[in-house]
Amino acid sequence: MGLKLKRGDTVVVISGKEKGKRGEIERVIPKE
Repeated sequence: MGLKLKRGDTVVVISGKEKGKRGEIERVIPKE
């Protein structure tokens, strides 16, 4: 993944039932 997301970043949901909503990242779950 090219983007580095971190806590507090503002993101927009692009799919799913919450599509179009904006929010802040509360928690980052690293891929193992």
